[in-house]
Amino acid sequence: MDNISSGTNKPSDTVTAIGRDLSKDTHSAIDTAADKAQPTADRLASSAHAAVDRIADKVQPTAEKLASAAHSATNKIADTANKVGDTLANKGEKLSATYKQYAEQGRGYVRSSPAISVLVAMAAGYGLSKLLSSRK
Repeated sequence: MDNISSGTNKPSDTVTAIGRDLSKDTHSAIDTAADKAQPTADRLASSAHAAVDRIADKVQPTAEKLASAAHSATNKIADTANKVGDTLANKGEKLSATYKQYAEQGRGYVRSSPAISVLVAMAAGYGLSKLLSSRK
């Protein structure tokens, strides 16, 4: 016999039946929402991918320009450094040649005038000794 027709309707049976109906309705609502949400999620994902692609297309040329500018600047710096190095090497060679020339001139002068060279050396030594001893 049916509980309702017999008149012996237990409250726990009624709550259980309501719970089952509520559960079915909730699952149905979730399934409906999921069916509607999926196209929206797909559309949002597609839009996001398109936006990322557009940004990447715009960023790539800028990155290439920056890399080219950095490479160009590096080459200019290297060229300048090479020029400075060559200039210093040339100046060093000229200085060395000038030193050798003065050294030869000094040797020639000492050979041609040994007495005067000794007197000049003595005077320079005396002057240095006075200069250094006056500091004490």
